[in-house]
Order: sequence, then structure tokens, then C-alpha cells
Amino acid sequence: IEYRTKLLNPKWCDAMLKQGSGGAYEVSQRMTAMVGWAATDELDNFVFDQAAERYALDEEVAEKLRKSNPEAFKNVIRRLLEANGRGMWETSDDVLDKLRELYNEADDVIEQVDVSFKQKTK
Repeated sequence: IEYRTKLLNPKWCDAMLKQGSGGAYEVSQRMTAMVGWAATDELDNFVFDQAAERYALDEEVAEKLRKSNPEAFKNVIRRLLEANGRGMWETSDDVLDKLRELYNEADDVIEQVDVSFKQKTK
């Protein structure tokens, strides 16, 4: 029920986005806790599906998180990938590919990699 009232609640999401870096950090911490819960007790797949849709795959929300706190956004993606890798969440290859792409982009931002340089060297 924690995830329905907080992490998956659109009003809570909006409130966290308005808080900037601190809100992004809170989202990140909730994702970490969710994976922890899933490690000790089975979570329905829809919880991960909705979390992924809301915080990673929704371009507007993802951009706000990324701009507010790149490390927190990267952690959100990392936790989703971890959940899949540990067998806690089943999703499509397309979703996983998109998450990996988002993770790499977030890592580039954090490491201050010039994306235009990377594209030229491909």
C-alpha cells in the first residue's frame, strides 16, 4: 500500500517534482526501498511497471528528475534494471533497452561526457 499512496500516486509525484533536487532524491530513495521490499516479499509486477512508466519512460517527468538531480535519476533507472536482473520484475526487451539508454545518458551527464563527441566517433 506504501507504493500506491506515495510512489505510484500522481499527486505525490507532482509534489516531489516541484521540490527539485530533494524531491528527486526522495523518489530515488523510494525506488531503492521498493527493490529492498521486493527482495524480501513478492511485489506485483504492476508496481514496477507503473514506477517505470511514471519516473523513467514518461519523458517530461524523466527530464525534470534528470535536471533536478542526475544522480537520483540514475539511481531510479539502476533500481529498475536491478529489479529485472534479479528476477523481481518481468518486462519487455524494448523497455529494458530504453532503460539502458536512459542509464547511459544519465551517466554521461554525471561524468560530463560530451555527447556530440561520442556521436562523431561512432
